[in-house]
Amino acid sequence: MHEEKFYLIEGKKMKLEELAKEIEAATGGELEDVQGSINRVVVKKPAPEEGFETFTITFKEKHTVDFIDAVVTTDNKKKNLEDYDFENSEFTVRLISYIRRDVPIQNEAEL
Repeated sequence: MHEEKFYLIEGKKMKLEELAKEIEAATGGELEDVQGSINRVVVKKPAPEEGFETFTITFKEKHTVDFIDAVVTTDNKKKNLEDYDFENSEFTVRLISYIRRDVPIQNEAEL
C-alpha cells in the first residue's frame, strides 16, 4: 500500500518527531499521537556484543482503525527503557509496516 514510500524512510537516522512527519507524508493521513507507543524488542541476537537495541514504535492513524509499526535501532545500549530519549536522540529506522484492519470505526448497526 505505502511500501514504496516507506522504503525511502527505511535506513535513515532520525528523531521521533521526524519519523512521525515522514509517516504522515507517506500515508497522506494524520497520526493520533506523534510520540507513538514504544516497546523494546527482546531477541536473542547472533552477536550479543553488538552495541544496539531494537524497538518497535506503533503509531495509530486518526479516523481509521489502521496503525503503523516502525522497527528502529539505537546506537547505544541502556539498562532501562526510560533511559532512552527518542525525542532528542536519533535512531535508525529499519522497517515500517502498515497494518490494515477490516473493522469499521463505528458499530456496523450505526452505519
